[in-house]
Amino acid sequence: MKAGKLRGAYKACEERNRQVVKLITSLKSEHPYWGYRRIWANLKHFYEVNISPNTVYALMSKHGLLSKKYSKNKALRVIKSKPQADRPNQYWGIDMTKVLTPTGWVYVTVVLDWFSKKVVGYHIGLQSKACDWLSALDMALNRQFPDGARGKGLSLVSDNGCQPTSVSFMKSCGTLGIKQIFTSFCNPKGNAETERFMRTLKEECAWLVEWKNALELTEALEK
Repeated sequence: MKAGKLRGAYKACEERNRQVVKLITSLKSEHPYWGYRRIWANLKHFYEVNISPNTVYALMSKHGLLSKKYSKNKALRVIKSKPQADRPNQYWGIDMTKVLTPTGWVYVTVVLDWFSKKVVGYHIGLQSKACDWLSALDMALNRQFPDGARGKGLSLVSDNGCQPTSVSFMKSCGTLGIKQIFTSFCNPKGNAETERFMRTLKEECAWLVEWKNALELTEALEK
């Protein structure tokens, strides 16, 4: 009986690993340069797969899915069609830009509603970390979803930068019920609405004045 139970447990584990590898392969096809840590975070927080980072590493190593500097996985890159919003608070875009002042860089993170083109949230600071992006997202959620966004069908579009793909950011989105959509690799048009707003922000404000310091620019941007 013990031997039978062991064989059954082994088969169940093998089947589970096969399903996990399918998920990993799908994620790598869209994000060929993601390492095992980002893959693990995505599996855990969005697919609710209870698996350890070491197991993910072992499976990716076994099936040749680990990222390398000149990985052939680049051939797996696909260009995804951009989502089209047909109502407010359906698709938000999030992105960051920076402006140089005499006292240093000012980083501006914006959350834009793709339907209304309204800036629903933002953060302005001297750094651009995952917590700063979460601060902009938190402002947007408090403004647009005072009762919570879970179950409201909200998706957040971003590039594949270190902030939106960080464990803390993905975990927060998973907890809040926000679906993350990442643009295709090397495809800035995937977040074109947000990118275009950043251009407008620079042309109509940031580039018009010789700012004395970061505080002066911050006050102007907030206005």
